[in-house]
Amino acid sequence: MLFNLSRKNFKKSIRDYSVYFFTLILGVAVFYIFNAIETQTAMMEVTKAKAEIIDMMNSALEAVSIFVSFILGYLIVYASRFMLKKRKKEFAVYLTLGMKKTQISGMLWIETVFMGIISLGVGLLVGIGFSQFMSLFVSKIFEADLSKFVFTVSGKAIVKSVLYFFVIYIVVMILNTWEISRARLIRFLTAEKKKEKNFLKNPILSVLVFVLAWVILGYAYYNVTGNAQALTTEVDVFTQIILGIIGTFLVFWSVSGFFAAMAGKVSKVYYKGLNSFAVGEISNKLNSMVASATIICLLLFMSLCIITSVFTRKAYKDKLVDEMAPMDISMEKVVIEDHKTIEDVFEEKKISMDAFCDITEAYSLQSEEITNAAVLGDYLLENAEFYGEEFANAPVEVMKVGDYNKFAKMYNKKTYSLKEDEYLIVANQEGSVKLFNSGLKENQEISFQGKTYRAKEMVCQDGFVMMNYDKYNMGIVLLPDEADLSQCKKYCNYIAANYKNDSKKFRTMVDEQISNNMKNSWEVTYPVVTATRSNIIDDSIGTSAMYIFLGMYLGISFLLSGAAILSLKVLSDAADSKDKYEILRKLGCEERKIRGVVWKQNSMFFGLPVLVAGIHSGFGIQVCNQLLSIYGEQSILPGLTAAVILVLLFYGGYFLIAQLCSLRIIRGEKI
Repeated sequence: MLFNLSRKNFKKSIRDYSVYFFTLILGVAVFYIFNAIETQTAMMEVTKAKAEIIDMMNSALEAVSIFVSFILGYLIVYASRFMLKKRKKEFAVYLTLGMKKTQISGMLWIETVFMGIISLGVGLLVGIGFSQFMSLFVSKIFEADLSKFVFTVSGKAIVKSVLYFFVIYIVVMILNTWEISRARLIRFLTAEKKKEKNFLKNPILSVLVFVLAWVILGYAYYNVTGNAQALTTEVDVFTQIILGIIGTFLVFWSVSGFFAAMAGKVSKVYYKGLNSFAVGEISNKLNSMVASATIICLLLFMSLCIITSVFTRKAYKDKLVDEMAPMDISMEKVVIEDHKTIEDVFEEKKISMDAFCDITEAYSLQSEEITNAAVLGDYLLENAEFYGEEFANAPVEVMKVGDYNKFAKMYNKKTYSLKEDEYLIVANQEGSVKLFNSGLKENQEISFQGKTYRAKEMVCQDGFVMMNYDKYNMGIVLLPDEADLSQCKKYCNYIAANYKNDSKKFRTMVDEQISNNMKNSWEVTYPVVTATRSNIIDDSIGTSAMYIFLGMYLGISFLLSGAAILSLKVLSDAADSKDKYEILRKLGCEERKIRGVVWKQNSMFFGLPVLVAGIHSGFGIQVCNQLLSIYGEQSILPGLTAAVILVLLFYGGYFLIAQLCSLRIIRGEKI
């Protein structure tokens, strides 16, 4: 009997709580899709650099899966508590008829098993289907060979999904059992009549708190953008996060009273049709969802920031590759101690230079006169507590402007001309640029061999000699070609070149030859450092893909959780307000107008967190871009478009489902 009763209740639960069942399936599918990437990438033929990044990405996805499982676990527990609350009257009937609490708990266990098996099965089928499209996306992102695409099923992802969700369902069963065991019959009988507490707020107080909330948020916005340089410690950053959370909470705490006060001022609108009823309902419901609205808003905010930033970073890195890797290969070697040049090491390693053309070579030098202290001058003295004596006495690389221009021409960078008493600093690493710019503001002259040189430009110029994966030139002082550098020590030997043969096979062969012959070079004190265009491209593609998949995994999980929680809250409120709509019908209100009230309420409930999260994201995306090292003029439109599409899919989809289900609830129909 217990089994048959559980089976009938399960069928009814699927029909009445389709949002819950749909969320379970979607959660399983998302979890499987991202955990199946490891199997999909294992079959791709990629370069060694990409393979290393793929391994790193798979490890990161595995770690993030643990975090995501907690998010989905919280969502499922929240949803199950919602279902349990709506069934308390049913449980009261069972208790009245003589059923024991242990039997009710057993019935819930059987129902949860049914729900778990079906949601896991359907979710895995959906996940396996959509993961094939993810396979194509993965191959495209990593620029792998799509001709070898095959249908794949990840056994590891299936086992992991079953294991993680099995643990989640066990937790749900335990919590449900505990809830049933401690409840009294009278509470079950009166559960439907018990409404959430509604704390009416003074309109004037609400307006004041609303203004205060945006003052707090505005202060936090300013600190993380315009005043970001002042955030020097983890405590400073954490303080802005706390301010953002407090400000968001106060916005939702005060918005109900603020909304009612503002709406009441516009009498022509307020007293039109059922608007006054709608305002009252919206205010009451907003009062009861302050905490959940805050959480949903923050989840949505994180989703928008993460998804926008990872796609923006990909566009930035793609653009940066052409700038940072304009030639096939770039090499550097410190020669100050062993005096061996790059060609000397190549000869020892039996690497022929005949494979190269367009060879450009130069040396940088060091002088005890041109140090950080000499270049930064008064700025370094004023900030001596932040910089040690060792830093002050460290030499800065020096190069003749003509030698630098040889590389600049090959790199399609700006070339410079200097008068006999002028100097320039070229750098592109953000921290070094800021440091030297601060020094140039206060100290525009340096002395070298009894001669004074003045800065041609009051800021660092963008440039580099050694190609790299990112902007890492820490600063080179350029002196006129007429300067006598014979007393300086040769510091670093630089070579940049192209390959004679344009074929991909030839380039791969040369790259592998250099890599294999140089694999032990780091055992020596001053190795030859090589950077090839192909490796820089592979690194850009691989790291961008890793950020995209991690960002989408977290972003989609946050969106799913926020949208599902909000939908369940909307359905719960609709059930609580069912009697009010029944009274409206008895008073002769048209069904069309009732649908309009429900539409306005749900639009407000879904739209308000999106609006506040959108405002947060306008500032948060800038912070994320800085954390991901995205600088300069970079369009966020592609990333923002991707984020908006995902929001529309998840929030828009859940909004439509919640709207339809709400209308059926207030009409007394089965969902």
